[in-house]
Amino acid sequence: MDCQKVISYFKTISSIPRMSGDEQAVSDYIMEFAKERGLEAVRDGMNNVIVKKPATESGCDETVILQGHLDMVYVKTEDSTHRYEDGIKIKENEEFYYAGDTTLGADNGIAVAYCLAVLDSEELKHPNLEVIFTAQEEVGLAGADAMDISTLKGNKFINLDSEEEGIFYASCAGGLRCRMYWDIETKRQEGTYHMWKVSLHELKGGHSGMNISMGRGNAIVLLGRILQGLRELDVKTAQIHFPGKANAIPSMGSLCVYAEPEKREAVEKKLAGLEAVFKKELQYTDTIAIKMEEAVVENPETYTEELQEKLINSLVLLPNGVFTYSQSMEGLVESSMNLGALSEEDGRMMLLAMIRSSVASRKYELRDKLYIIAQTFCDDCTFENDYPGWEFRRESMLRDLSVEIYEELFGKKAEVAAIHAGLECGYWDDKKPGMDIISMGPDMYDVHSPEERVSKQSVENMWRFLVALLERLAN
Repeated sequence: MDCQKVISYFKTISSIPRMSGDEQAVSDYIMEFAKERGLEAVRDGMNNVIVKKPATESGCDETVILQGHLDMVYVKTEDSTHRYEDGIKIKENEEFYYAGDTTLGADNGIAVAYCLAVLDSEELKHPNLEVIFTAQEEVGLAGADAMDISTLKGNKFINLDSEEEGIFYASCAGGLRCRMYWDIETKRQEGTYHMWKVSLHELKGGHSGMNISMGRGNAIVLLGRILQGLRELDVKTAQIHFPGKANAIPSMGSLCVYAEPEKREAVEKKLAGLEAVFKKELQYTDTIAIKMEEAVVENPETYTEELQEKLINSLVLLPNGVFTYSQSMEGLVESSMNLGALSEEDGRMMLLAMIRSSVASRKYELRDKLYIIAQTFCDDCTFENDYPGWEFRRESMLRDLSVEIYEELFGKKAEVAAIHAGLECGYWDDKKPGMDIISMGPDMYDVHSPEERVSKQSVENMWRFLVALLERLAN
């Protein structure tokens, strides 16, 4: 079947501003779309929408669920004059659809376009369809969390939010965020001190799920090692600032180090030695530079010794990186933790961390470790945004059929994989146990950035695949 209707719907919904939390207009569009075609549609208070369409052949008992999310991440270049309220105007070249100076929103606008094209088609043979459009996926899967799917009949679920053609995902990680707090207490030091603003630069950073096993340096972990290394010199610290997000490996940050004049040479030697150690450790996976800006100050105000000791002990003991690997899929990270941000906030020092695991018990094992460390060395600790994972199943008719159809259509083998990041599939698996679930999508690149683009050929390929899969399921 022709893919032009998919592209037409993609352009239409792209013209509607739909940043996370602002899905009212695009949700209205979906509801009106369903009304015009006489399709049953319901919407909840989060602007999640479910549209149902009967099977093309009478007597078909199979019900299949299709799902994508309505919201997009809106980012633009520094010099862009684009206005969010104008929507996204899609551009194209021979290979890609793109936006130019903003994010494209193919994540997950392409899924919405596929679903609308299926619902609008009078030619496509398909089973009974229940099509889910979720809101606020990009801000912690909030729409999926709130959505009630208990009345749905489908036992086969196709999520359209993956970004690599020919890879069918069969597992994803659940997540849990942690915030640790220390009350900031300072002390005025008497006399003349040398002060260094120590900054970490040039680390690659990356996604805390996709890149966690690549051996990249975490700036906050390295901060802990710097503080531990300076411990024997009895230096003072202040103004720790390592900005970031829970789901990103931090790549930079700074702190101020204070020492008496007679310790100047020892401090600089220690910092240079630590930089050399880090460079050697990271030589095959990352880069790093430690920069120092020196000044002489009188009577500086620094963190108290008690606060400094709590911070050092916490940062040295906190787990970071891969915790366990899966025993069901070779090379798959099963559980991990990322220290994402550390900075002063309203009179407190706050550390934001992210736990991921496709096995719930492993996620809570890491939570317990954090809680024990926090009880000993922190002033407060909270956990939030707990969302479920999707555990790999050995048997899946939908997965096997998808692999078979893909090879028939394109003459090459598809790959079954798992992703150490959050997909809404975890919620569907949790809310309606026993469903057969896969996740798929066309090739996308640099999503969530102004360089975002989606392959034209891949969009067409995955449309052909979806049509073939639905027709096979209808039989």
